Amino acid sequence: MDSLRRQSFRNKLKVAFLAVIVLSVLMTGGLSYYISAVTLEKNALKLTQDTVARSAEIVDEKLNKLMLIMMTFMISQPFHDMLKDVVSGDASRYYTHLNDLDNVFSQARIAEPLIHSIYVYTPIGEFYPSSMNRNRLTAFEDTSLYERVERERKNLWVEGHEDRLFSGKERVLSLILEPIFDTPVSGVYIVVNIREDGFRKLVQGDAGEEAANFLLNAAGETVYPAKQSLVRQAVDTGKLQGMMNGPNGSHSFEMNGRTYLLNYAHLGIADWTMTTIQSRAGVLKDLVVVKWLIVAVALVAFAVTSLISGAFARYLLKPLQGLLKVMKRVESNDLTARFESRSGDELGQVGLRFNRMLEQIVVLIDEVTEAQTHKRTAEIKALSAQMDPHFLYNTLNTIYWKLKLKQIEPSQQMVLSLSRLFQLGLNNGREITTLAQELEHVRQYLELQSSCYEGLFSYEIRVRDPALSALSIPRILLQPLAENSILHGFRDLKDGGRIEIEVAGDGERWTIAVRDNGCGMDEDQVRTLFRLESKKGYAVSNLLRRLQLYYGDDAELQADSAPERGTEIRISLPKQGGHSDEQA
Repeated sequence: MDSLRRQSFRNKLKVAFLAVIVLSVLMTGGLSYYISAVTLEKNALKLTQDTVARSAEIVDEKLNKLMLIMMTFMISQPFHDMLKDVVSGDASRYYTHLNDLDNVFSQARIAEPLIHSIYVYTPIGEFYPSSMNRNRLTAFEDTSLYERVERERKNLWVEGHEDRLFSGKERVLSLILEPIFDTPVSGVYIVVNIREDGFRKLVQGDAGEEAANFLLNAAGETVYPAKQSLVRQAVDTGKLQGMMNGPNGSHSFEMNGRTYLLNYAHLGIADWTMTTIQSRAGVLKDLVVVKWLIVAVALVAFAVTSLISGAFARYLLKPLQGLLKVMKRVESNDLTARFESRSGDELGQVGLRFNRMLEQIVVLIDEVTEAQTHKRTAEIKALSAQMDPHFLYNTLNTIYWKLKLKQIEPSQQMVLSLSRLFQLGLNNGREITTLAQELEHVRQYLELQSSCYEGLFSYEIRVRDPALSALSIPRILLQPLAENSILHGFRDLKDGGRIEIEVAGDGERWTIAVRDNGCGMDEDQVRTLFRLESKKGYAVSNLLRRLQLYYGDDAELQADSAPERGTEIRISLPKQGGHSDEQA
């Protein structure tokens, strides 16, 4: 990144061309690859789901055929005669029944080649084909088949196991049925053993190398031992049972860092589920060519862009170099320099805006000069309010008559108040003072006015939080408000006037309220108060401009007044703020 920063803008532009083109190719190709992969995966899942559903139907049909064959077996005359003797407990015709049933056994095995053997267990003896060698070492009662049928008491399908009823230890799946007879028969079971290898081929069907078809029981175990390692690993994870609780469908899952696609369909006749697992990478293997094609296109785009980006960069940077020359002239304080371009593109617009910016700079310089003049004018008007000739004449005249009347101490106090008033107002030429000094300034003013207008009014100054006294504030802010209360609010009073100045803090702001009980103002007079200058040149509008000059929009000034109800001027200021760097 540091080396790129040190490069020229031309080289950066070339790199940008290359990045945009290559990224565009890669993004377009990547998006195309993603859409193709999603579509291919979706179609593969749908096609596989259809295949799995069809395979489940085929297995269901085969199992239903087996059930039908055994129903035919159970309604045959030899079987019916045997059951009659079982019900009566007559074992004398055992060998006759064994001989008669042999033909029925053969017919059933011929009708369905998947049948390995048929075994009938009854209280009067066991029956099986004469061609089969019975394993005499194992009684039916000792097998897991007997245990399950006695426990569940229903027709059931038993997963793959080793046949212990007949010699040869063949791997079979078993169907255990209870007989159909006119009267209830107990203790009679028909066991149909199905060849596991033949059933496995039926389930596997036409599945390719990338897919594995198998059956799972309700416990999530394979109906017969799986030969494929992929199936064994998937079953060992224990995830399949949880994914196949719902209706027929498909899922994807992670195993050994790879993604696999699972399709399943439940059988109708048995509590088994036809399942297919295939690798997602195997499904998407044809997209490898697309991936490398995208890489090849990106490389070609990179080479072509490298050749043409240099010419484009020179063409595009020509107006920018002209603008750079103009900027260097402006840097040398030549504000008359202007950018010239016949182009209407963005760089031409930048040059046009630069020319307008230079014009605005000239205007702003004039405005700043004018603003400084207005600022000083506002300060002068504030001082003028303090040094109002009428106020000075009135104060000096009062001192004179008090001296004539030998009121030496009050006269001395008035002289000290007047001196202190001017001292605090001038503030050594600084515009910003502290709240404590501003309150002392207005207190001296009110003392002088109360001496000039004896008995006209009383006043009170309250500071709710002593810590507020240290806050900064523009000087001569409160005297004009107090003066308005005396000259305008009390103009029709002989006595009983009251002025209250209250300072309070609230969170990040603090307020100064100046109240009087004078004649008040109507709404039009209040609005005029904020718009017009007084004849003396200092009014609330001037005070508001001074606040905005130092606090901007953070300063708020509100007036609440009504005829015969008095007036309240409330100033709200931030505890932290102000645009002036001057401090008292």
